[in-house]
Order: sequence, then structure tokens, then C-alpha cells
Amino acid sequence: YVAFNPRFADRLVPAFDELFEGGFFVGFKVLSSYWQIRVDDSGYDPMLSYADEHGLPILFHTWDGNWDSPRMLTGAARKYPNARFLLGHSGGGTAGRLEAIELARAYPNVYLEFCGSFTSDYPWDKTFAQVGFDRVVFGSDGGGAHDQAWELGHLLSQPVPDDALRPVLGGTMKRLLGC
Repeated sequence: YVAFNPRFADRLVPAFDELFEGGFFVGFKVLSSYWQIRVDDSGYDPMLSYADEHGLPILFHTWDGNWDSPRMLTGAARKYPNARFLLGHSGGGTAGRLEAIELARAYPNVYLEFCGSFTSDYPWDKTFAQVGFDRVVFGSDGGGAHDQAWELGHLLSQPVPDDALRPVLGGTMKRLLGC
């Protein structure tokens, strides 16, 4: 992912075509709480427009807080229907998870991401029932602060049929990337 920080838009935006033409980068990543720029700030508009124009995924670090709560993405999800909104950590805590579910149910371009699956006590089988298996992607933070084996074990131990997890384990992401 290309990490998009609006503070560096003057350098990043002109490089978008070059960054995405080689096939190495597949989308954007936004860490609003790290940068302390709200996820609904207009500074993200050039990235959102580009993602919409090219059907790219945007992995948003989401949490139920003041910088990146899922509900803050409502306007963007509506305005940019061809961009693919991946809600990292599925909103974080329980309040954020419920917001993420509501957003995904309202907009077909919004997906939940499984990383940090332990941050909410809201049951994942209920989440799957509300948004569908094809609207959740597996994530692990790539060896960062989360144990990938634990995340995978948590997903595979959900009280759902094993075959139902195929979209979560890669099918949906392959579709989003056009593979």
C-alpha cells in the first residue's frame, strides 16, 4: 500500500500514476490517528478521487475514536462508490465494530478487516451474519503488533462452516484486486 498522509499531498499526488503503474502497489493505507488528521478531512480527497477512478482499495486504520471512527467515512463511501474501503481492525472496539457493520451494510464498497479481531467482544459469527463472509477480509498487521498465528486460529475457530471462510481467507481480496 501507498501510505497517504495529506501533509505530503503536494509530493504524493503527482506520483500516483508512477507508483501504481508497476503493479507493486495495489492501494492506499491511511493512518489518521497516527497523523492526527481526521479521516473525514478534505486533505484525503485527492487520494479518494484517485482510488475511485481506478477502483483501488484503501485500508483505513479504524477505531472508535476521534480520528478514524468508521461512521466518519460515511460521506466518503457515498461520494466515492468505486473505491474499496477496507476498515482495518473493523472499527476497533465494540462501538467501532457496530459502526463498521452499519457502514458495510449501507455501502457495497465497504469491507471489514479481521486484524485485531480480539479488540471487541462482539461475536464474529454475528458480524458475518450481518455483513456476509464476502465483505470481510483476513488481516494480520503483517507481523507487526499482532500474532498472525493467533489471528488465523481465531478466524478458523469461529462457529461457522469452514467453507464459508474461503472469501475471508483470500477470495474477496483477490476479487477486489482483480486477480
